[in-house]
Amino acid sequence: MTNNTGRKRDVAESFSGATDGYLEGNVLKQGADLEQLVDWCSDATCALDVATGAGHVAGSLADQGVSRVVASDLSPAMVQTATTEYCGLEGVVVDAERLPFPADQFNAVTCRFAAHHFPDPEAFLAEIERVLEPGGVFAFEDLCVPADPELAAYVNRIERLRDSGHVETYSQAQWLDWLDATELTVETVHETSRELEVDAWLDRMAVPEGDRQRIRSFLSDAPAGLETEFEFQYEADGERLASYQTGVVLLHVTA
Repeated sequence: MTNNTGRKRDVAESFSGATDGYLEGNVLKQGADLEQLVDWCSDATCALDVATGAGHVAGSLADQGVSRVVASDLSPAMVQTATTEYCGLEGVVVDAERLPFPADQFNAVTCRFAAHHFPDPEAFLAEIERVLEPGGVFAFEDLCVPADPELAAYVNRIERLRDSGHVETYSQAQWLDWLDATELTVETVHETSRELEVDAWLDRMAVPEGDRQRIRSFLSDAPAGLETEFEFQYEADGERLASYQTGVVLLHVTA
């Protein structure tokens, strides 16, 4: 397990000022993908939501009738937001790679749009495997990059400029390789996309004006392959990027 204490501290601090954006952002608080994750956990009675953010997954699990839902996050501000906005949640400030729970503690674990902030994804998966009881469900969702290494590197360069806590977005194949090295079983793989409106995407992390301009410059100069794969949509002037489709992978995994 790697030691990334400083980087993790930076992640927690960066999200302390982004609670409102994560609470109100439509791409996070609703969608068929959110419904799918919750549906995979329909039989759960004790669930852990890792890197809960504003608590949308944890709150949806509680609304579905899961009797105990723990909303965990590295950011105390996010945990407070989740437990304030959604009734009945237990809030815990934790490191996703060092979960402070006994083995076989939960029959469902979720993690949505967060793993690109984890310095050691394999340590994270080892912890999920440890805290899940036999037969339990791991419902996972994150951004994913194209298989082309050049395009993947370009996407991550932009993401790091937007979000100081961003470590790396991985391909679907990489997540499947890591899971294959565990005793967990991948039941379902669903790759899709989500539309991101560029201004709202930048607003969510309160990106300073100078960095916003740099990001828009990178997007304007993006390789043609990325423009095609992400389906860039431009405003009426034909020059300013309005939105694009970012890759997303959902995984239904059992212990």
